[in-house]
Amino acid sequence: MSRKKKLSFEELIAVNRKHIIADQKLMDQIEKKIEKRMNDTLSR
Repeated sequence: MSRKKKLSFEELIAVNRKHIIADQKLMDQIEKKIEKRMNDTLSR
């Protein structure tokens, strides 16, 4: 079995950046949902 090539530092940063961006999008969606819930609760 051949060993997996170690990623260079730049490649690691690029991969992590993709994950961070994805997480950021998720967080934004969650924040919007929470905000909507809060508004719904307040308007009752």
